Amino acid sequence: GQSKPRPMVSRHSYKEVVQPSLQAVVSIYTSAKVKKEGKSGKFSFGPFIFDMPDDNPGGAGAPEKTRQALGSGVIVRKDGLVITNHHVIKQADEIKVVLNDGRFFDAEVIVSDPDTDLAALRFIKTDKNKEFFKGGFPEMSLGRGDTCEVGDVVIAIGNNLGLQGTVTQGIISAVGRFMDKKRSLSKISVPLIQTSASINPGSSGGALVNMKGELVGINTAIVTPSGGNVGLAFAVPSNYISPVLAAVDFNTKKIQRPYIGCSLGKLSYPSKGVLIHSVKPGGPADAAGVKAKDVVMELDGHSVHDSDRFLMRISLKKIGESVRLKVQRGKKSKLVSVVIGEWQQTENKILVVKDRNPLQGATLAEMNPDLNTQFKREALATGILLTKIEPNSPAATLFRTGDQIMRIGNHKIDTLENVTTALDKLFPKKAETPSVVNIRVLRAGVVIEFRLSVGPRSKL
Repeated sequence: GQSKPRPMVSRHSYKEVVQPSLQAVVSIYTSAKVKKEGKSGKFSFGPFIFDMPDDNPGGAGAPEKTRQALGSGVIVRKDGLVITNHHVIKQADEIKVVLNDGRFFDAEVIVSDPDTDLAALRFIKTDKNKEFFKGGFPEMSLGRGDTCEVGDVVIAIGNNLGLQGTVTQGIISAVGRFMDKKRSLSKISVPLIQTSASINPGSSGGALVNMKGELVGINTAIVTPSGGNVGLAFAVPSNYISPVLAAVDFNTKKIQRPYIGCSLGKLSYPSKGVLIHSVKPGGPADAAGVKAKDVVMELDGHSVHDSDRFLMRISLKKIGESVRLKVQRGKKSKLVSVVIGEWQQTENKILVVKDRNPLQGATLAEMNPDLNTQFKREALATGILLTKIEPNSPAATLFRTGDQIMRIGNHKIDTLENVTTALDKLFPKKAETPSVVNIRVLRAGVVIEFRLSVGPRSKL
């Protein structure tokens, strides 16, 4: 079982929290064989980027070299199960873990989840190290990230810049942050905890600890203009560890993430609760009778005030478990029972436009929850998004990534099939005269319509 939370610390020292917690935080060292390109360049380590010197020039055909990286992890079970970041171990051929007491082990990846940037490791037991397993390992009890409030004091522990067991202190400076995909290499799709506690390269996978000695987050990223910490650090809430542990227990690589099948919105002051913006047809919320524009006031008898905490609480539930929602519908309140479903990642359906037309050079994709999160659209919105544009292409002169194609000529655009049908009719391959067509897009909430004249269409 997990250890009991420790008492609150005195006003003058954090040692009652730090010293026991420190024993459960490990340093992780990884190595991977990579092809040597013969030129200096950049090495990405999760959200961080480092300069890589050209230590073995040779160009094409040069031999492989070993690339090393470092990170942190947290022991969450007495048998030595370690939680870390997915990005710490995703390219590793070898993983070594060093405990604060000096013990060290080779480790293997049990489960890894790029969507939450979490992974679980287990020490490899051998005849040579089996004595090190006796008595078990120090563990850190799991807290709940959804209980964190702005202003709470927290401690970050990790392998900062290779300095094992570094402890920094700060406060929760925001909750419900999402990583900007344009400024970070991270693919995290869950709301993060923001903290002023200093974390740096090597801290990834380390512990964010509250004043009860509970793990409330796994440190994962920084936002910085300089490459160093400027007080803007982020952690994955500990709630999202639960599905990873469940996968470990069921001996599966698949992460089952709970969901209820609706998109959420914010209410204007002074209204309280969480707005149901839209409901996925056939999803758990739809089956329970939840309607768009309902306002969720309670989850299992506990008040809810914002969508991020609501989602974090849902993440603690088990697939198939029922939850009670108290919803406000107009002037009436209603209790509904929702059976938690399993979130399914959607594969992107894309179309790369190569024929001669105004969209030549554009990559179009059917909207889905993952893309909508990336492009900051309503979670359950449907339609066609422009996700990529080739430089100097016809599409680059008019359109921007994130544009939603609404109409091409008189054709309403909802699917990729609509796009190809419209382009085939309006820009036939054997056309001998110019074509004129209107293309309507939605850009940052504004509808823009282009009227275009294009020459005969030909295959590139």
